[in-house]
Amino acid sequence: METTHDENRKILDRYKPIADMIYATFGSNCEVVVHDLQNVQASLIYIKGTLTGRELGAPTTEVILKELRQHGKQVKDKLGYTTRTKEGKLVKTSISFIRNDRAEVIGFLGINFDITAFSMVNQIIKDFSSTTDFDHADHHSNESYAKNIEEVFDHLINTALIETGVSLQEMSREDKIRFVQNLEEKGTFLIQGSTERIAKVLSVSKQTIYNYLE
Repeated sequence: METTHDENRKILDRYKPIADMIYATFGSNCEVVVHDLQNVQASLIYIKGTLTGRELGAPTTEVILKELRQHGKQVKDKLGYTTRTKEGKLVKTSISFIRNDRAEVIGFLGINFDITAFSMVNQIIKDFSSTTDFDHADHHSNESYAKNIEEVFDHLINTALIETGVSLQEMSREDKIRFVQNLEEKGTFLIQGSTERIAKVLSVSKQTIYNYLE
């Protein structure tokens, strides 16, 4: 007998007290979330904290979509990576995927911690004590913490356009194929209705998108 959506939801609900405990421990610089990946368009089912400004019903992030696309059921937890919010906050993030009794990935518990102030202090110390020029370039994951699925989709499209390096108006058939394959690798097609949206962006038919993917 298959595990039902309600049974999976009960498993996810067990993580809400854990989210409360983490938030109570680390305070207002922290945000803890529980996501239900059975609906990536509106996966956020619990949140403590306001760091990313999201509300219940917000979608999953680009990082999660890409991880699910690349690794499926074998996806591993992502611990201690950094991202930047649209407001410029530097956020340290850890994600632990939640599985049911059938080892299916049904959600995740996420912890986001604002380390902006710590990073600034660390940079001041580095600058003061350093006698050699260092490369201070940021190396952060591309994650937008969108409030709705349209923002996620727009972010994926814009990122793919930058990486393809050709404007929509100037794209050849080969460029469009690379563009669509780029989106596929990012997990964009896990979003319901993505084929129609991408077809509209490229001014082609859904069947053409399927052909590009093949």
